Amino acid sequence: MSRFDDAQRTVEYLRSYGMDAARLEVVGAGLRQASRRRAVPVVRLTAVGALQGALLGVLAAVFITLVAETTLTGLAVVVWGFVYGVLVGALWGLFRGLVHNRPEAVTTETLPTRYEVRCPADELAVAQTLLANTTAPDDGRLAPQPTAEHKDAA
Repeated sequence: MSRFDDAQRTVEYLRSYGMDAARLEVVGAGLRQASRRRAVPVVRLTAVGALQGALLGVLAAVFITLVAETTLTGLAVVVWGFVYGVLVGALWGLFRGLVHNRPEAVTTETLPTRYEVRCPADELAVAQTLLANTTAPDDGRLAPQPTAEHKDAA
């Protein structure tokens, strides 16, 4: 089976006929390593940083107008808090985006190329009988046929 969902559907099919789910396993086989860059959109991080900075700047400005005496009006303090917050937040988001998108930031993961449903050797005949020439009840596709690898005991 090439997809995990197909293997899960096969296990559910076998369970519906009374096989013990605790004794059935879905195993990833044919492992391969995949390397990919984790792309973080710099523009989005910059915009989110600017928005967060604007909110923090307005909150700080409101706090300043409540506690400190300034020669500016309350509205001017809030506007300057907004402007400085946007600038600092945008720079913070820009630098975060540049750090996350550096060339050496590559993630490597191990992925299976196919999935196998395994059961104990004493239940193999039952599983083969259930899966022989049957269709899965959900989608009408043929259920995968057991292979020699299914003979491995759990």
